[in-house]
Amino acid sequence: MSVAIRTIESWTSLSSNNTYESSWTTLETVVHNKLEDFVEKQNILVLYPALNEPLSAKFYHSHAYKTFRTRSPHMIHELIHSMRENEEWIMKRCGDYARYDLRRVIWSLSILRTEILQNSPFKLFYDQEPDAKEWNVAIKRLANREKNQWFTSTWLFAECYLYRRIWAAFRRAETLRNFDYFSPIKFNTAQGLANLMNNIVIATRGLPLNQMNFQLMLKLSLWSNRCDLSNTADPPNDEMLQLIDEYDKDLIIDQSMDVWHLLSENKQTSRQPIVIDIVFDNAAFELFSDLLLAEYILETGLAQKVRFHVKSIPWFVSDVTAADFHWMLNSFLRNNLVELSAFGHKMRSLLRNQRLELCSINDFWTKPTGFSSMRQLSPCLYVELSFSTLVIFKGDLNYRKLLDDINRSSTTPFRDCFGGFIPTSICALRVIKSDIYSGMPLCTVDWLTEDDPHWMMRGEKAVIQLAVKTSP
Repeated sequence: MSVAIRTIESWTSLSSNNTYESSWTTLETVVHNKLEDFVEKQNILVLYPALNEPLSAKFYHSHAYKTFRTRSPHMIHELIHSMRENEEWIMKRCGDYARYDLRRVIWSLSILRTEILQNSPFKLFYDQEPDAKEWNVAIKRLANREKNQWFTSTWLFAECYLYRRIWAAFRRAETLRNFDYFSPIKFNTAQGLANLMNNIVIATRGLPLNQMNFQLMLKLSLWSNRCDLSNTADPPNDEMLQLIDEYDKDLIIDQSMDVWHLLSENKQTSRQPIVIDIVFDNAAFELFSDLLLAEYILETGLAQKVRFHVKSIPWFVSDVTAADFHWMLNSFLRNNLVELSAFGHKMRSLLRNQRLELCSINDFWTKPTGFSSMRQLSPCLYVELSFSTLVIFKGDLNYRKLLDDINRSSTTPFRDCFGGFIPTSICALRVIKSDIYSGMPLCTVDWLTEDDPHWMMRGEKAVIQLAVKTSP
């Protein structure tokens, strides 16, 4: 029936002469039957995602299905383990009573994990958060269409709902209301990379304005997106900066030269101050590389201002929040490594001079919708972005939202997938971690999939894509 089942069956046949043949055959039968039962009971379609439809876990051969069958339950398991392991540290930060709140939160998370594994219907939110009513309207609308379960809903809605539910569990606990439960992994990862970051700072001091240096900084920002804590625990390569050219072999689409031409031409012709927006993805090393890119853009005069956009709540494990941003800057300032500390002081100076700006928190970035709905749901944000020369969207989730998480043909032009969303020119820096594409060369996805059916989940290939909004 499926690749997974065939693999288990072939493994059994290869083990036919082994002493443990009978035990392994029994295990294979149990796994096979459980998989068959779930697929049949939940009406999972043993197909690849349908073309021109939103991605959904109802398709067996999809990353969405694997997300809710294995990755999300495992993520919750790891979060529970982290909370137990860091209990004393949490109590120091949140008070002694946090011990009791933590137990209630862990109980809620365990229930949530079971709901995913059993494909239970989505529950309404009964908290007092400003977005609860909007979420409940959407859940009821899905219920009316019988799409209010983990494996029947769209992948984007279900995955965003998951992280909103986790946040709700902590918000109900008085001592943990403002605690970022993903902060231990984000902070520990960043602290462990201080020497690498210091070396990169040293290597990038005083880079002059030219195409080669711009592409270097842009690609450093791109490849740092491999460091997604929800996808891998592997640290960045110690020689990452020196290996940028070598990584080009994994860069399927490279429009970095087009981005350079757009910005350098605007530098020469624009009569207005040039503003660039960066919509962050991951904290830790990726955040550091994005700050380096912003510094280079400002120092070389490619823009007069760079604005940053962060998530309003802990999101997808390692997404940047305002607290992550300030923690990172403070960690630089306090660091004993001279160049890294100096970089932190420079960032603080640029913020004070308003050449860097951390934009006001906007909950649109955590809504379960694609960016084509921004003009309707968050018109002020849309207008704000329209005054920018370029918006750089980092990472896989932002890419999915650009495409409204719809499984279009992989060769469909990048801009044609936005559903009308084009407030200004848009650049996507994406390491591929899901099965959604656009603007790909003919047959590329087919060839890659033939060589490795799971290549799109490994975070090894990447794209730099640009959609230019021409002046009226």
